[in-house]
Parts: sequence; structure tokens; C-alpha cells
Amino acid sequence: MMVASEYGSKESLSIPVSAAKSLDLSEDQTTVIRPVHSSILGEKYCFQVINSENNHCFGCSSAAERDRWIEDLRRAAHPNKDNCERTEYSLSLWVNEAKDLPPKKRYYCEVHIDGTLFARTSNRAVGKSVQRSSQAADGGSGAAGTGHGGGSSGGCQLFWGEFFELDNLPPVNQITLHLFKDEDPKKKRHSKDDSILNPLGSVALNLAEIKGRAYQEKWYPIVPYKPPGTSVIKDQIGQQASIRVKSKFKILKILPIERYKEFAEYITVNYVDMCSSLEPLLNVREKEELAGALVHVLQSIGKAKEFLTDLGSAEVQRLGENEALIFRENTLATKAIDEYMKLVGQKYLIDTLGDFIARLYSGGESCEVDPQKCSASDLPINQRHLKETCADVVKRITDMHDSFPAELNEIFSRWLSDCEDRGQTDIGHRLISASLFLRFLCPAILSPSLFGLTQAYPEPNTLRTLTLTAKVIQNLANSTLFGEKEEYMFFMNEFLEQHWEPMRGFLQKVADPDSEIAMARFDGYVDLPLRLAVLHNLLVDIISVMKQDRIDNLHPLPLILNQITEFLGQEAQRIPVSSIHGKPKPTYLLPKDLPKYSPLQNSMQQLPMDSNSNQGKERQRKQVQRAFSVPNRPSRHQRQPIKRQTSKEELPTQCQDDNQDQDPCLEISSPSNAIKSKAPAAKVLWIKQNNSNEPYQKIGQAIEETSILDRHAQELAELRLGVEQVTERELEMAKRLEDFIVLTQDQNTQLQAEVQELRNLLATREEQLASATFRLGVIEEEREEDERKLNVAVAAVERMNVLEEQFAGLLKDVHQFYAVNADGIKNTYINT
Repeated sequence: MMVASEYGSKESLSIPVSAAKSLDLSEDQTTVIRPVHSSILGEKYCFQVINSENNHCFGCSSAAERDRWIEDLRRAAHPNKDNCERTEYSLSLWVNEAKDLPPKKRYYCEVHIDGTLFARTSNRAVGKSVQRSSQAADGGSGAAGTGHGGGSSGGCQLFWGEFFELDNLPPVNQITLHLFKDEDPKKKRHSKDDSILNPLGSVALNLAEIKGRAYQEKWYPIVPYKPPGTSVIKDQIGQQASIRVKSKFKILKILPIERYKEFAEYITVNYVDMCSSLEPLLNVREKEELAGALVHVLQSIGKAKEFLTDLGSAEVQRLGENEALIFRENTLATKAIDEYMKLVGQKYLIDTLGDFIARLYSGGESCEVDPQKCSASDLPINQRHLKETCADVVKRITDMHDSFPAELNEIFSRWLSDCEDRGQTDIGHRLISASLFLRFLCPAILSPSLFGLTQAYPEPNTLRTLTLTAKVIQNLANSTLFGEKEEYMFFMNEFLEQHWEPMRGFLQKVADPDSEIAMARFDGYVDLPLRLAVLHNLLVDIISVMKQDRIDNLHPLPLILNQITEFLGQEAQRIPVSSIHGKPKPTYLLPKDLPKYSPLQNSMQQLPMDSNSNQGKERQRKQVQRAFSVPNRPSRHQRQPIKRQTSKEELPTQCQDDNQDQDPCLEISSPSNAIKSKAPAAKVLWIKQNNSNEPYQKIGQAIEETSILDRHAQELAELRLGVEQVTERELEMAKRLEDFIVLTQDQNTQLQAEVQELRNLLATREEQLASATFRLGVIEEEREEDERKLNVAVAAVERMNVLEEQFAGLLKDVHQFYAVNADGIKNTYINT
């Protein structure tokens, strides 16, 4: 535990970690608790407690311990934190490089937020452009030295490649980068010039430009520093000096945790289906962000191990016999295992490789073994250095520390068990090796600054050592020897064969569920409301731009996300939802007056029975026959019998039904009136005349009664027909909708299968292209070698021709000499 009395001070005092418990945080509501970047105090895993009276910095042994302390202290200051609405501010910043700075100097940058120092880069010397990995050169996007005049083409003279993740920030108004020249500490202490403490220049980031999920990269011109109270600006860096910065600033509104309840339940139960539906629609960056958000949410609710187990098993099933591609593609499974191992394995990584990386950064021996890049006299020495370096790393890994994550042991054992059940034990071992070495240990060796092992980007000599070491360790984990592609590494094959057994034993131990080796469990803290808010915002951004049919296939996720969005305000982005899923399914509404006429109601009028007929016995009227156009459908309720009224009784003018809601019956005029208006019939002699009108009254009443009942029956039949037609149309539309949904799902499944086949074909073609490119490179090297030899041969031929000409000239001279001598001897002989 370390305490600093002033923010930014490097003076520390060791005290027990329990000292933080003595802080009284309940009284002061302005207390701020946040992490402190390691570049400020020179110590990792520090956090700061600021209130109106004190300002202390505390140091922990790991990131997980620091996060746990921060959360405990925040809950002490705000006990009801999870049930309150809050806003979080965070800044992700890559300070990549600078150009056109004065030479032969060393420089560093400081990150200031609203005038407060939050981080600083390491100091770097201006020089020639260095070879560096694309991952560090542009913050992981793989475009080093491209765009904005960067890279060697833009005259880059200084490279940092350092990443800063600043969370739990206060409300931000201004972000500024100050450029400083690194001076000798003795010169600083004895100098009377205060300007030596001032920055050379600064860069201000526009918050409006860098807000959002995506990084914004730009070359920013460095504005020379103007001392307060002066009107003259002393330019010490030149007008063309600039810094390349890649950044994003996020403002996240977090709701009370109860608002995310349904969302969390959906993620917990349906994460497999959600991932399988979304993965074909995502690009690489979205997969990385989604996998990271899901891992943190599921880790907090205790489902991360099941999530990783399911994704690993699905990866094996998807690839089939193409085991060489396991965890080599940009899939959700690959990105999720990357994020999870960084989360739970940080302490293990530091315990295993921390000292090794620190030793290399402090200035290790050269391990360059490529004959084209080192002298023949240095080659044996460098080969020995590389063997010693790799042996050190292998021993650190295989001598399993008690900090190995128990969560990874459980996941690996489940993977291996699933593969053994399928008869694919070898694939199970490759799955474990690929996840632990290909995705975790070897990338950490190759780029230690991206895994929290160090901050500074390595120097060229150190970077080359790390690259060669990572190659050897990866081949050792894969049980693969070096081939013709890297002939200069042939000498390491003997080393690989000697260490295969220890490596296999290590892989067996990490996947053994009954291992007796002590392992460590993750003891860090994950802020669940924060992570749910991050996941919600991410899914809304991803889904809202999709086509409507794809959004409908994700039902009910868009509705759940929109329910949360309603609490974020009107300006918050929403997902367009079709009416089928956005509103309740329409139901059939009965006509307003249908109950008055429905046979299901017991409101049918009961007519009195003739007192003189059948002496009180009831006689049921025959049911009115339906028209042929009305489908015959049996009634679910028995109709009430209708009683016929005799002609002796007068018809009532109003209904006698007890149902008060029914309309009164129509008034019916007496039949006798109509009969009286007719002319009297002619007399017939054989028929006895009867002046009584009683028979006519009986006949008229019977006819009128039958007419009314038939008319009502016809109306009921028409209503039934209308109801049945509406119902049939509704059922037909529902069936069509179901058929359309099934057809759409089948087409979507077919398209996903075709896309997957194309992806597999693309991966195969990429491998073939890589192989062809490698072969082309070898052929090109051979061609260059043959061309060189040919040039040597041509030069030798030309030299031979010159020598032959010279020799011919000499022969000619000799012959002339002999001829002259012969003539002289002849003349002498004659004279003699």
C-alpha cells in the first residue's frame, strides 16, 4: 500500500492496506474515488480518494484488488448507488506519434483534463522511423503509417504508441495534450529559468468530434506554449510539428438496476440464440465490443463460464475437421475468450511474465538470428541468447503458479470433456492450446503494452526479441517444428523437441478438473449496472441500423431494449419495431348490438301458451330452416323453446322479456282491422254463414307471428354468417402470417448457411493466398539470387574476355619480339 499526499507526487509511504478502511466517507457527499494511471506515480494499481479535506492515493497489488477497494469505498460513500441514476464519463486515448520535431532531443506528453494531470507518456528520442507492429502503431486497427501523412511517408520522427483508458472521470469540458522536452534532472534542479518547466506546446481535442463509440484519428498541429502575462510566443518546435492522436470520449447514462431486470434475464437465458442470430450481421469491431460487454455482464451474474463453454463447443462444431482454424478467425467466440482471459488472468499474466518483460525492457542481449540482419560473428552468440530467453519463458509458464485462474481450468476441462464425448480428444487439446497461447500468452509476449505488463512500446531490439520468443513459444504449444519458411530458425527445432513433454504436461494440468495444484479465483468487481448500460447502448446502435426483417427476427430483444430507452429521454436512439411485434395482436370485436340477437343469450321473448290447447302442455315450435347460403354450424348452447300465442289473446305492444337492455318490439296492428276494410264475400248457398270474425283473427295472428319469427331468424342467420366470415378471414390472415414468418426464417437460415460457407471458402482462399504469397516470396528470393549469380557470371565472362584480349595482345607482342630477335640474330649471323 502506498500513499501520496499530493496528486502527481512520486513520494510514497508504505502503510497497511487496511488504512483505507479508516476513511470516513459518509459525511462528505463530494467525495471522489477513481483509479490513478500508473504513469503519474510510477506505481501500478493505484486509486485516489479526494474530498474537501484530504487527497490521498493508495496502491494495491493487482487490478482486481484495486477495483474491489474502489467499489467498497464508493458504496461506503453512496450506499444506494445501484438504485440511483448516474452518468459515467470515460476517455480512451492512443498517443501514437509526432513528426517534424527538433532532432537529438527526448520528448513526452501529458494528458490534462480540465487542467488536471491524468496521465503521461514515456519519454522518447527523435530519430528515424522504426519498424513497429501495426497493432501498436494505430491503436489496434492494423493501419500503421497510413493516412494523414503518417508513417515513414509522412516523415515521422518520434513514436510512442501508448494507450490510456481513463474511466470514472468527472464532467469534462476540455482535454489537452502538452508536449514537454525531457531535461536532465540535475539541470532542472539547478536551473533558474522557470520556462524549463513549461510545455513546448499543446494540442486541444474537440469533445464534439471524439464523442461516440468509434475512434477518431487525426494529426493535430502543436500550438506553441504562451507563458501567462506575455504577448510573445517563443516557438521551440517549428510550425509543422504535429501529433497523431486516436481517441473517443463516451458519456453513458446509467439507470437504476431495476430498469435492466428484464434485459438481464433475457441475456442470461438467451445469450446463445442472441449470439447466433447477431454474429453473421456484425463486423469485426462490433464483435469485439459485443463479446467484451457480454463477458462482463455474464461474469457479474455468474454465467460467464457457461457462456465461454457454449461458444467453444459451438466453435468446434462449426469448424468440423478444420481444427487448424480454431480461434484463428474473428468470431464472437474468439473475441469473448480474449476478453475473459484478460479479465480473470491479469494477475497470472503479471506473475508469469512481468519480471521477464521488465528485464528485457531494461536492456537485454540481442537475439537476432537472421543471417541477413546480423553479422556472422554475432550469429552463434545471438542463437545462444535466444535459447536462454525461450528456456526462461518456458520454465516460467510450465512451473505453474498458484495464481492460474480456476475459472479457466473449469472452462478448459469442460471443453476437453465435450470433445472426448464426441471422440475428438485431439481437437480438445488444440482448443485449449489455441486459447491459452495463441490468444493470451503469446500476444502478451509480443505486445506487452496492450496487456498491462508495461506502458512503453518496446525499442526495436527488444521488439525483435519478443517477436522471436513468441514464435518459439507458439510452435512449442502447437508441437510444430520450424520449416522452410524460416530456415534461420532451424537451430531451435532441437530446443522444441526437448521441451514438448513439459509443455504437454502443463496443458494437461490446466485442463484437469481434479488437479491438486492451488489456483486463484477472480476477486475483482464488475459494475453490473454500468455493464448493462454499455451492452444496452451497444445493441441499440447495432440493431437500429439493420433492415426491418432482420430486426423482426430478433424479437423480443428490440422491444426490451426500447423499454429501457424510454427512461433515457426523447433524444435517445430507438429501434424501429414493426406493428406485428410493437403492438398487441389484434382481436375480433363483436358488433355493438350483437348480444341482443345472439342465440347464446337467454333473452328470447317467451310467448304465452293457449289455455285451451293441450291443457297446459308445452309444444315446441319447429326451428326455422337456414338458407342454403348459411353454413350449418351447431350451436354450443341450446336455444330456448318458443311458445305460440293463441288468437284469443291480444298481442302485446311491447316485449315481455325481462332483459331491460333489449329494444322494445315493433307495434303490430290488429288483423281484424285489415279484414274489416275488405269487401264482404259473396254468399254461397251451401255454406252456412257465420258473422263472427274470430276465425279470421286467429288466421291473421298466426300469419303475423310466423312472419315476425321468420324475419328475426333471417337476421340472426345473416349476423352469424357475418361473424363466421370475419373469423374465417382472421384465421386465414393469421395462417398466411405464420407461413410468411416460417418462410422468412427458412430463407434467413439458408442465407446464413450460405454466408458461412462463403466465409469458410474465404478463409480457405486466404490460406491459399498466404501460401501462394509465401511461395512467391521464396521464388522471388531465388530469382534475385539467380540474378545476382548471373550478374556475377556475366561480369566474370566480361573479365575473361578482357583477359583473353590482353593475353592475345601479349602473344602478339611475344611473336613480334621473337620475330625481331630472329631478324637480329639472322643479321648478326650474316654479318659474321
